[in-house]
Amino acid sequence: MSEVEACTDVRTYFREQVSEALRNLEVRTAEPTEHYLVNLLAGYSVSDRIQDMSEPFVGQLAKALNSNGPTRTQRLRSLGDAALFVSGFLSDSCDRRGVTQVYVISIGARAYGEVGRLPATAAPAQPDVFIELADRFAAFARVLDEVREQTAMCSDGDVLRLYERWLAKRSPRVLRRLHRRGVTPARSDGDSN
Repeated sequence: MSEVEACTDVRTYFREQVSEALRNLEVRTAEPTEHYLVNLLAGYSVSDRIQDMSEPFVGQLAKALNSNGPTRTQRLRSLGDAALFVSGFLSDSCDRRGVTQVYVISIGARAYGEVGRLPATAAPAQPDVFIELADRFAAFARVLDEVREQTAMCSDGDVLRLYERWLAKRSPRVLRRLHRRGVTPARSDGDSN
């Protein structure tokens, strides 16, 4: 199988997963933004883009903001992509990295916002996509988390962390995710769910 065929299959696979996640979470978005999310996941699955996450996000942001022209655009976009991937598809890794998900979301939203506000001569095509990604970053992180969940890229440890998150916050969304994994927490006297 050629690289192009493999890439097409990956994009098709993630297009279906992203569309389903958007429906499940009732997140509405513009088609170009949905396409961007699909390409983001496909890109991380078939390349070495994971290296974008090896340097602390704050260092990447400083480098990006101190750059000019196409380098600035590329660095900000890469940072936004890495933050979205980590806060969504690898959300449990935030704790292991010593950062909160809120922090990663704020860094990523800022990076995408900067890209969306670049002058037309320096901005990539479709700046509206980056503005939408910035404005709704947390929602899109949830979409990527839903894709991870749908694709069964979830270990027993992930299910345990999900249960612990439910115990701490009693979130109905987390409870639905536990139910999809076949876990029904026992009710205690204080539960209202």
